[in-house]
Amino acid sequence: MKSINFEALFNASPNPYVLVDPSLVIMGMNDAYLRATMRKREELVGRGMFEAFPSDPASESHRQLNASFERVIREKVTDHLPLIEYAIPLPDGEGFEVRYWSATHSPLFDDAGELVSILQHTVDVTELHHLRAFAQTSVFLSGPSALIETDMFRRAQAVQEVNQALSRERQHLQELFEQAPGFIAALSGPDHVFTMANAAYRHVVGRADLIGKPVSEALPEVVDQGFLDLLNRVYGTGEPFVGRGVRIVLSQGPEDAGEEHFLDFVYQPIFGRDGKVSGIFVQGHDVTDHRRAENALRESEERFRAIANSIDQLIWATRPDGFHDYYNQRWYEYTGVPVGTTDGAAWKGMFHPDDRERAWTKWLHSLETGEPYHIEYRLRHRSGQYRWVLGRAQPVYGDEGRITRWYGTCTDIHDLKEAQEELRASRERAIQSEEETRRLAGMLAERVGELDAANEEIQRFAYIVSHDLRSPLVNIMGFTSELENCRADIERFYKSVSDSHPNMVTPDARAAIEEDLAESIGFIRSSTVKMDKLINAILKLSREGRRVLAPEQISMNTLLEAQHHSLAHQLHDKGAELVIETVPDLFSDRLAVEQVFGNLIDNAVKYLDPKRPGRIVVRGQDLGPGVRYEIEDNGRGIDERDFERIFDLFRRSGTQDQQGEGIGLAHVRALVRRLGGSISVRSRLGEGSTFTVTLPKYISMSSEAA
Repeated sequence: MKSINFEALFNASPNPYVLVDPSLVIMGMNDAYLRATMRKREELVGRGMFEAFPSDPASESHRQLNASFERVIREKVTDHLPLIEYAIPLPDGEGFEVRYWSATHSPLFDDAGELVSILQHTVDVTELHHLRAFAQTSVFLSGPSALIETDMFRRAQAVQEVNQALSRERQHLQELFEQAPGFIAALSGPDHVFTMANAAYRHVVGRADLIGKPVSEALPEVVDQGFLDLLNRVYGTGEPFVGRGVRIVLSQGPEDAGEEHFLDFVYQPIFGRDGKVSGIFVQGHDVTDHRRAENALRESEERFRAIANSIDQLIWATRPDGFHDYYNQRWYEYTGVPVGTTDGAAWKGMFHPDDRERAWTKWLHSLETGEPYHIEYRLRHRSGQYRWVLGRAQPVYGDEGRITRWYGTCTDIHDLKEAQEELRASRERAIQSEEETRRLAGMLAERVGELDAANEEIQRFAYIVSHDLRSPLVNIMGFTSELENCRADIERFYKSVSDSHPNMVTPDARAAIEEDLAESIGFIRSSTVKMDKLINAILKLSREGRRVLAPEQISMNTLLEAQHHSLAHQLHDKGAELVIETVPDLFSDRLAVEQVFGNLIDNAVKYLDPKRPGRIVVRGQDLGPGVRYEIEDNGRGIDERDFERIFDLFRRSGTQDQQGEGIGLAHVRALVRRLGGSISVRSRLGEGSTFTVTLPKYISMSSEAA
C-alpha cells in the first residue's frame, strides 16, 4: 500500500493548525499557524498555550478559550468558538495586535480511547469582524450598508462552510493517519519533539505517552543505538535517510531487557516556508516477523545443505519448471565438473549418449504430470567412465497444491549392475558348461593349495636356512672362545721368552702376537655377533609370517604412551621430546601394530640430528573406512633416491653410525601389508622425515571409494 505523507498534508494546508496535549502544552503546529501568529516554531513548542500567548486571566477572551479547552478535555467532544478576541504579541516585543478568531478544538484519542492531544484549527476573521462592526454603526440603514451587511453574512457563511469542510478533512486525515498499516510519526524542532504518532507507531515502540516529548526522553533506549545521531544528521543536512532491516531494541522500562525488532523506515526532512528543516517525518514498517520466514529459512537451508553434503548420495534440486539450481558437494566430487556448469538443462550432457534421450523424455513426462521420476542411466564419472546410477525425484507441493520444488538423488549402482551382469553371465556360462565350472573350481583349489604350500615352504626354508647358518656359527663362536683362552697362554709364553731371550723374538712374531692376534680375534667376535643378530632377525620374520593375526580393539593413545614410557631414558639422554597428539583407535592385531610403531619411533629417536633439539610428533586422522598415522621427526633426513630401497631387506640409508641389520623397515612394511595397509616416506636431507602409515579401521574389511 502506498504510504500517505500526513505531515506534508498538515503543512500544506493554508489554514492554521496547532496541537496541544491535555495539559495545554504546545506539541506542534503547521506553517500557516506560524504565519498567522507571527511566531517561530522554537518559540512555541514545549510551552503552555497561555504562556506562549499570554492574556489577562480575568479577560473574556482568556475565559472563553480556557472554557473551550476544558469542555473538550471533560466531555471529549469537539468544541467551536465562532468569535474570540485574542491579542497576538508582535515580533521583537513591539507590543500586541488585537485579532479576532474563529476556533475549533477537536479531541484526539489513542487505541485505548484515552485523550492524548487536542487539535486547534483557527481562522483569522479580524477583517470580517471589522466590516460587520462598521456596517452596524453606519448611518446608512439601506443601500450600500445593507449590501455590506449582506456580503458580511455571506462571508461568515462561507467561513462556516470552510470550517465544516476543514473539520471533515481533519477527521478524515486523522482516521487515515490512525489506520495506516505502517508506523508514522512527526517530529518537530532540533530536539525532535513528537507532534504526531499513529497507532502502528505506538504499538511498535510499546508506549502511548509520546506526544510533546523529545525522542531522547520518550525513547531513551534508542539514543545509544545511534538513532538520535541519524535524526540529527537528517535535521542538519536536509537529506532523507532510508533504512532497510535495521535492528533496534525497544524496552518497556528501565528494568526491561528490551525486545529486538527489525525496521524498514524513512526519516524525511520537513521544510518550512523559509526553506529550512523544521521537523522530520517518520514512516516505515516493522519487518521483524519477515526477518525471522528469512532467518528460519536460511537456517533451514543451511541444515539441508549440511545434511545433503554429509551423505554419499548425489543430491539435486530444481525449480517447478525443471531448471536445475542446486547440487550437493558429492555431485561435484563424483562428476569432477566445475561448480555451476550443470545448472539448468546442462545436466543432460552428463548422460551416456545412448541413455540421454530416454532419460530426458522420462524427466519431461514427470514435469508435465507430477509423477515421481525413477530411472536407471549411465552418468559420466570424474574418471571419464560412465557409471550406472539410479535416478529418483519427488515433487514438493505448496499450500495451493502446486509443485514448488523437485528434489532428486542419484545413487551409484554401477558395482551392483556389474555384479548382476557378472552373475547373469556366470549363470549362462554355468548352464553352457557345468563341467568347465567344476574344472575351473578344481584348478583354483589346486592353485590355492600350491600357493599355501609354497608359502609354507618359504617359511620353512627361511627357518632351515637360519638354523643351518646357526650351526657353523655356534662352532665359530666356540672356537673363537678357545682362541681367546689360548691367546692368554701365548701372551704369557711370549712375555717369558722376550724377557729371557729377547733375541729370539723376531719383529714379525712380535707384530703377530701383540697386534694381529688380538685384532683378528676381535674381528671374528664382532662378525659372529652381527651374524647372530641377523639370523635372529630372519627367524623373527619367519615366525611373524606364520603367526595368525588376532584382531582386537586397540586404544592407540594408550599403546603409544606405553612406547613413550619405554623410550623415556633414550629421549632424556638425547635431549629430545616425543609428542603424541590425539589419534584414532583401531580394531587390529595388537602385536603387529606395536611392532610397527615401536620400530618407526625407535628409528626416529636413533637418527635424530645432534646439532638441534630433537622433536618427534605422532599424529592421526580418521579417513572413514581407514585411518592414517604420521610419525614426523626433525632428524637427519633421507635422500630421495633411498625412499623405496630403505624398505628392502638388508638395505640402509645414510651414514652407518648406528647399529642395525637393515631388516627393521622391511619387517614394518611386511606387517603393514599383512594388516591390509600401506607405508610411505617423505623427507629432506638435513631437515627430517615423515613416515605415513595407512591402515583399515577394521582388519576384517577393506574398501575403496568410488
